[in-house]
Amino acid sequence: MSDGEAVDETGRPNIAVLASADGAADVVETVRAAGGVAGTATAETVAGTDLVIAPAGDAIAALATADVATPILPITDGLRPETAERLLDGQYTVTERPLVAVETDGGIAHALSDVTLATAAAATISEFSLDRPDRSTPIARFRADGVVVTTPAGSRGYAHAAGGPIVAHGSDVLTAVPISPFATDPDHWVVPLTDLSLTVERDDADVELLVDGRTVETVDPGAPVKLARAGTLPVVSLPDGDRE
Repeated sequence: MSDGEAVDETGRPNIAVLASADGAADVVETVRAAGGVAGTATAETVAGTDLVIAPAGDAIAALATADVATPILPITDGLRPETAERLLDGQYTVTERPLVAVETDGGIAHALSDVTLATAAAATISEFSLDRPDRSTPIARFRADGVVVTTPAGSRGYAHAAGGPIVAHGSDVLTAVPISPFATDPDHWVVPLTDLSLTVERDDADVELLVDGRTVETVDPGAPVKLARAGTLPVVSLPDGDRE
């Protein structure tokens, strides 16, 4: 860690907080106030620590690129004191979660939870297709405000609110769910976690690509968004009701 190399002789985990995180210093102080050892680090300098706290989004991609083996706790809004205490007491589990590479003409991003295409203007329907390279026809073509594709880790989030199923961790699948579809009885799709593509077939407004909730770029009609397995990351799971 770049901010303090102290060793916790109590056997509690040494925690690294990615320096790119908003409020990283506050997270470090929260851990220290709970009696733990913590400091800021980069994706390349977390080796030797026991747990990494990282903001969802670009930080996850950086950790994936650095081939980090240290368990990761993704956060979106700081760290509560009671959560810090549970981490220090070892009240968490670590599971390998699939990571999805998201490739467009603009580059490659990585998703731990979900990939979304959504119209930038509210209540504006576009047409989308879902396809795999081994098929002669698309899996589906539909009109909607957007579409969200989730890993099992993301199936409890926005996709579930849009009517999609909850998928058990460890399932080797992706789930595709239309957002505010034109059809009154829309389909949802559960497909193997292999190569998959999303395409905007027709748009009445700009369509944005979001990866784990962050806007990446605007997607042009006919330009496929390609999804592929990109290995796994060791992710920390907290007890129910204690998620950040």
